[in-house]
Amino acid sequence: MKKTAKLLALVLALVLVVSAFTGCGGTTASSSTAPASGASGSGTSGPDISEEVTLTMYLIGDRPVDNDKVFEKINERLKEEINATIDVKYMSWSEYEQKYPLIFASGEDWDMIFTADWCFYNAQASKQGFWEITPEALETYAPMTAESMYPEAWEQAKVDGKVYMLPMNYQELTAYVWMARGDLMDKYGIESLDTFEGAEQYMQAIVDNEPSMIPLDVGSDYDRQFVFDLLWNVKSYARDDGNYAVLPPVNLITCVQENDPEANVMSTLDADIFMDTLNTVKDWRDRGFWSRNAVVNTQNNTESFQAGKSALAVMNINTAKSLYATLQAEHPEWDVRVFDAMNGAPATIQSYLANGMSIFSKSKNPERALMALDYLRNDEICHNLFCYGIEGVHWEAVGDHGLKSLPDSSNYAYDSNCNWGVRNDQFWRTVEGGIPNSEELTENWKETARSGRYITFVFDDSEVKNEVAAISEIYNSDYKLLQLGFTDDPAGDVEKLKAKLDAAGVDVLQEAFHTQAQAFLESHPE
Repeated sequence: MKKTAKLLALVLALVLVVSAFTGCGGTTASSSTAPASGASGSGTSGPDISEEVTLTMYLIGDRPVDNDKVFEKINERLKEEINATIDVKYMSWSEYEQKYPLIFASGEDWDMIFTADWCFYNAQASKQGFWEITPEALETYAPMTAESMYPEAWEQAKVDGKVYMLPMNYQELTAYVWMARGDLMDKYGIESLDTFEGAEQYMQAIVDNEPSMIPLDVGSDYDRQFVFDLLWNVKSYARDDGNYAVLPPVNLITCVQENDPEANVMSTLDADIFMDTLNTVKDWRDRGFWSRNAVVNTQNNTESFQAGKSALAVMNINTAKSLYATLQAEHPEWDVRVFDAMNGAPATIQSYLANGMSIFSKSKNPERALMALDYLRNDEICHNLFCYGIEGVHWEAVGDHGLKSLPDSSNYAYDSNCNWGVRNDQFWRTVEGGIPNSEELTENWKETARSGRYITFVFDDSEVKNEVAAISEIYNSDYKLLQLGFTDDPAGDVEKLKAKLDAAGVDVLQEAFHTQAQAFLESHPE
């Protein structure tokens, strides 16, 4: 396979490993290569799996109703193949930002966790929170992953030259969409939400005529970036002299112009589009487009839309595909419609680090955890159960690459249970009879889609821990208020926030960003 050869050459060149990635295991259930449960200890080669283990896995989101039923079947497969089972725990969207870092220091015995470039990957990798995945470990305990992983995914996952994540094996295109109630659009004569003006007209109609509904019920943690980032991106790409890249992690409020060869970083507050974006979200907040309680709202906007509390939701296209299928079954009378919310800004070709799985550095069974992840990613039975639920109960196959959601899919919705870290495009199925204009949207995005200049940039905060802690606190308080438009004096509050950032050592932080961004450009020429 071409991917195998590329990965082999890359690993040999970079780490001088003399053993090749030549695990011959296939990627389907019938051709897996991991040893059977009784293999070791009886004279056969392979990892020792003679002792049965239960692995604890943390995911983000709300626990699906049928989660235990699905994992009962996954565990039957894993028990047979690697003599292990998985116990799944969930962190809700409203709590994960606070809870995620805490479980690493809790003393709890656990093994695997969802992670991403937006979800603490670099922070925990830098703190030795994750178990290092070496090429030798990959070959020994995850031969199917060694065979199938994209070489560039392996490279992107490196932090200080070491890998602590199995990135998704899926090439993802990300764009924002609006999801609206078609019945309400017709009621108030709204034809389209393809522009911000159309979205405003729709939300204003809800404010004026539907007092029991919130137009767009944004929540403070999960949603607070969605609207602000959407507006920021559109305004950024509309500039003639280059767009801004917000450098990860976003809680450090730092950006750089992508076409700046000197990588002169700045606070997002100093970008010329910040006040424009802030004034727009303030206007929307003042007009009642979201609740006065948005700062403390723990329900995300998609949940509120599904519950009938709001008339509009904003989300990425993958979330929309799942929610659309569910709402078609639950509320066909709503005539749910999906619109491109990008307003001309290009879709993003995500890094492979947008979703992944890591192993806890203090796991008592890291090798078995790696074997389990190998199966969740590459064994078709495990992968399909995790991603879609039980075939014949939650979904049924349509051709080679499609599926149809069945009535019980609402208890285990398509692609909605944080399976994203094990996505494998070899097995990926899309919902048939899903969003009617999905193909049209995707084709339009493909024409202009791009990878951000700094999409694989990873910040090393080891020398600025105090500044990071102080500025993160400001981000989670004052900055959050501005992202949701809660200000009566935008210019004055921005100046007050700048003063707080200065006192927190933002100049020291930005100098560290500047040095690392320059080094990144040198090592990643266009």
